[in-house]
Order: sequence, then structure tokens, then C-alpha cells
Amino acid sequence: MRKVTLLFGAGVLIVGGCGGGDSSSSADSPLVQALSSEIYAESASGVSTEEEATCVADGIVTGIGEDRLETLGMTVDNVGNIEDYEFSDDEIDVIVDSLIGCVDVKTALAQEMTSQWGGEGAECVAENLDDEFIRSIMATALRDPAAEMPDEFFQTFMDIAAECDLPLN
Repeated sequence: MRKVTLLFGAGVLIVGGCGGGDSSSSADSPLVQALSSEIYAESASGVSTEEEATCVADGIVTGIGEDRLETLGMTVDNVGNIEDYEFSDDEIDVIVDSLIGCVDVKTALAQEMTSQWGGEGAECVAENLDDEFIRSIMATALRDPAAEMPDEFFQTFMDIAAECDLPLN
């Protein structure tokens, strides 16, 4: 088994969305703004615009709540790395759902894979990735960034690589 690499290669999974929650967050919230800036600055986040970053940050703050994020240690002055927080499974689901709602994850993955397999190969892989598979990988990576991926993740990817006729080294 291999160690988990977070979203879009080896990077930081910073995710969120524009969905609801039990907090009254908005894009004008200082915490949303701080988190948005951090997300946008993180090159491995898969977020390519400030609008996506704001959507992601708003989803995290709205879905999880400012009070809970503060309890976890996230403040306006110290947003930190998303991996540094001990989110519950429900909070991880909010984060993953929100990213999927704000970012075209498949396109971002295809762009990330282009250097290895070219545009056509990367697009084939992205098109064949099941939404639930993507969701599972992201949730697994958030739960334990150092964890090894279960064999079924690698088997699914190997099946897709074979279908796309990709060279695997």
C-alpha cells in the first residue's frame, strides 16, 4: 500500500464549499476571508480563482461553524493547515462536500495529471473517476494524511489506467 497523497498530487487538501450549516457565516466574515486567502495561496489546493477560494472558505465556516473552528484552534490570525485540525467524520464530510460544490475536481485532477500522461490520458482518467471514489479518497486523506490507501483505491485506479491505456512505471 502507498501513503495517501492529498488532493491533486502531493499537496495539502484544503476544501470547503458554498453549502449550508448551522452557523451564520458569510463571505464578509473575517474568518472566511482569512481562510479564503490561505486556500487561494496554497498551490496544491486545486482552487484556481479567488471566487472558488471564497466559496470553499465560506462552506467550511458555514458548515462547521465559527465557534467549532475556534474550539479546534482556527482563528483569523492563525488559519493554519487543514491537516492540523481534528475534524469529526461529519465535519470531514462537510469539507469534502463543499469542495465538490465549489471546484470542478475532475478538471483540476486532469490538469494535475497532464504532465505525467498528457492531456488526453489525464482527461480519460478524470472522466472515468467516479464521484464516490473521489469523495472517498478525499475523506480518507483528511481523516489521516499519513495513512496508506486501501488496496481497493489502487485497484480502481489501475483499472482506470488500463482502460485509458496509460503507461504505468
